[in-house]
Amino acid sequence: MAYKKIDREFCLTDDSVNVYGYRLLTSGLRLDRFTPPIGFLMHDRERGVAVRWEDFRTEEGRVYAKPVVNTSQFPQLAQQIEDGFYSAASVGHIVVLKYTDDDSSKLEGQTGFTVLEWFPRECSIVDIPGNYNAIAKLYDERDNLLHDLIDNNNHNTMEKATIEVASLGLPNLTETSTASEAVAAIRELADRASRAESAEKELAELKSAINAEKVQALLDGAVSDRKLTRLMADKLKTAYGDDPDGLKALLDTMPVMTGIHDNLSDELPEKYRGKTFRELYISGDLADIQENYPEYYKQLKNEQ
Repeated sequence: MAYKKIDREFCLTDDSVNVYGYRLLTSGLRLDRFTPPIGFLMHDRERGVAVRWEDFRTEEGRVYAKPVVNTSQFPQLAQQIEDGFYSAASVGHIVVLKYTDDDSSKLEGQTGFTVLEWFPRECSIVDIPGNYNAIAKLYDERDNLLHDLIDNNNHNTMEKATIEVASLGLPNLTETSTASEAVAAIRELADRASRAESAEKELAELKSAINAEKVQALLDGAVSDRKLTRLMADKLKTAYGDDPDGLKALLDTMPVMTGIHDNLSDELPEKYRGKTFRELYISGDLADIQENYPEYYKQLKNEQ
């Protein structure tokens, strides 16, 4: 596998409020749980792993690392990063180990909870991150760090989402509920839906099994009553596998089959009895049957 390490630090996360209204404390980041330290491109897992992160360091409440690009799968990405087209990192699939909604832990403009202990499953290369401070560091010609290049505007997304969820009329949830309460309500609703879906699936499987047993019993009875051959029964089983009522209605209209030998007269020579159309054809006896026993010939031909 080909790869290229980019000699540029990216800020993966810091203590500031992100655009979703909550914040992740750098002190609570469990880097030992971020393993393997990989990332995707724009959080798109389907495209495969785009980078792995190395040289982690923490400074003034920020976590920095350098990306190693998977150039085998993303041949243009390293150059795009170096040219500044992708200049940010964004932690994704955040696993929250401990959080609080205590107002004393919130910063100005923070509407969501404060995550006290956490780790990400991946950290993607992106164009615009959820945390506007997570931008690859930029320098001027004198190697001075440039600040405040991006408008850090909080959109209060979590607050708006909480109000919208409350409007659904979920129990114990109002427009003044916290984001964590909204998440809990949504999780409970999802659990109920999952249980209902599981029960519905089990009921459908049980109904299908009962119908299959009824269909088999009807076909076995029809074969026993000489309304069907086994070959015909197998075909009807495929056609009416989940419709015993329809099969019964069809079988009720079918007469008992009359076998070829049921109507044999005593005149038919013993040497012809029990032989098939093909056997009689091969033996050369079919012409005699056609001429002298036309009704029997007709039955043989129809069965053939």
